[in-house]
Amino acid sequence: MIKLKDLLFESLNDSDDTAGILYFYCDEVLLCLGENSGKWHAPKGHIMIGEEPVNGALREFTEETQILFNDIPNPKLSKTYKKDDGGIFYLYVVKGETKFNARINHEHTDWGYFNVNDLPEPINKWAKEVIKNEKSSTS
Repeated sequence: MIKLKDLLFESLNDSDDTAGILYFYCDEVLLCLGENSGKWHAPKGHIMIGEEPVNGALREFTEETQILFNDIPNPKLSKTYKKDDGGIFYLYVVKGETKFNARINHEHTDWGYFNVNDLPEPINKWAKEVIKNEKSSTS
């Protein structure tokens, strides 16, 4: 359970960098609909100062979906992007054999698994690019 004091002071420990994970199950990818952006994207968020990007991605994925990866290999860094407002966005990929049920947090209004050939709109351009690249590398 997240405590209010943790939410209030969390941003003090945040870096400008962010990280997220696209979770693939068969030909589907788990996406969340951002409350502020109104776009579908990977569960993602700020990396804490001193935190490794992969650890930040895993922490944010769990915070935003309540899914905890057990016995899943380390996420694969798919691509990094330079953000317009400063910092770097690290986008990781995890391919799994379990179709988890997400319990989204307050940052999202919806979530779902989507076929890689039929993605929802509007979708974050970086998520779409990585999904497209992953799809073509397995074809």
